[in-house]
Amino acid sequence: MRITTEPLEDRQLRLIIEVDEDRTQKAMQRAARKIARQVNIPGFRKGKAPYELIVQRYGEDTLRQEAAEALVQAVYREAIEQEEVEPYRPGVLEEVELDPMTFQFTVPLPPLLDLGDYRDYRLKPRTIRVYETEVQQALEEIREQNAILEPVERPAALNDGVLIDLVGRTAEGVEFLKQDGIRVLLEVEGKELAPGFIEAIVGMSAGEERAFKLALPDDFPQQELRGQEAEFTVNMSEVYESILPELDDDLARTVGNFESLKELEAHIEEQLRQAAQQKADEEYRAQVLKDLLEQVQIEYPPGMLEEKLDEAVADVERTVKREIKLPLEDYLRFRNMTLEELRQDLEPSVTARLRRALLLGEVVRVERLEVDEGEINARIDEVSTPWGVRADEVHTSLSSDRGREAMRSRLLANKAVERLVAIAKGEAPELVPAEEQESKEAEDTGAEGD
Repeated sequence: MRITTEPLEDRQLRLIIEVDEDRTQKAMQRAARKIARQVNIPGFRKGKAPYELIVQRYGEDTLRQEAAEALVQAVYREAIEQEEVEPYRPGVLEEVELDPMTFQFTVPLPPLLDLGDYRDYRLKPRTIRVYETEVQQALEEIREQNAILEPVERPAALNDGVLIDLVGRTAEGVEFLKQDGIRVLLEVEGKELAPGFIEAIVGMSAGEERAFKLALPDDFPQQELRGQEAEFTVNMSEVYESILPELDDDLARTVGNFESLKELEAHIEEQLRQAAQQKADEEYRAQVLKDLLEQVQIEYPPGMLEEKLDEAVADVERTVKREIKLPLEDYLRFRNMTLEELRQDLEPSVTARLRRALLLGEVVRVERLEVDEGEINARIDEVSTPWGVRADEVHTSLSSDRGREAMRSRLLANKAVERLVAIAKGEAPELVPAEEQESKEAEDTGAEGD
């Protein structure tokens, strides 16, 4: 065989294999014998017709085509082995020439990552501060949560509480929401069913009914209604004035195991500090990953992204079936979207996840990070326990071979992130060369044997 390789973009390789004519002729003769066994040729028993007669009746191109189909897999495997190519996935046959017999494949190669000087990367963590205004705001929220509601006979005003019955209908008159006896606090910054809902019911009195139209928000629970105009009908049953308690030791004792307002303030300050630190840590990790993803070189074959897009589409299909009980085709038709447009919408986020996974996988390899069985078991116990009566079911699922492997991958990814964070802070342990570590492990094994 004569083999030619041509590197292509995006971690692909063009592999051109020209088969020796002698091997081709032998394959053609085998193909002719196969045809002779399958057809009736006058004057000859099945399988006994001479090669020249088969060529005359069916043509040389037919035999070459049969020979090509018989040879293609074998010559591909031989070429891959001879050229020491390690495909990410089986190559795709792009073109076949019959004379001389030549096969052209596009072979996807494994991803290639160059971390560069990633261990020189540094990022200073942000200093955390809790301000007095934040503590006072939290105390005010506690006062509001412990407010006493007194019925009043006047129209509802901002900061009042109200009791309402609510019906929501689409523009076509289809009822999608019906709830009775809802308590609503009319706060300017409060969470609204739709933008403008609080403003629309301010001024209503007990016993009054009011109808109005509003656009549903982009995060509305029913995805198919997001952004649509809806008509709401509100019946107001009661109006309450909110009376705030004094900010004193009695309030502190009411809301928790605190002897004084000072203790409550100290507790709130610590909670705010912990929350701020957690947020800062999350932002720090995100920034570290963002910076390193911009710094490292990552190449992968297009087929790898296509596989991840297939998985993402399958996730969307499962979600649509579970939440709105629709087949994916109907869901796309409702959104006036094609499957290809859905894939295009998903591609940026899928690409980002793929690059992140490849980066973390390479960090795991280079930093020689490991997860032992004890860590996996502990994490499975931790994840399954909160499921209550379903804890055993969840534990069994996570303990399967597939579940344990997925858990191992997640734990390794977490370790990779933490190692990158330690590197950014200048706190990572020194990376021992692989040869030295193998030598030390061999010595430790020998010592244990002694």
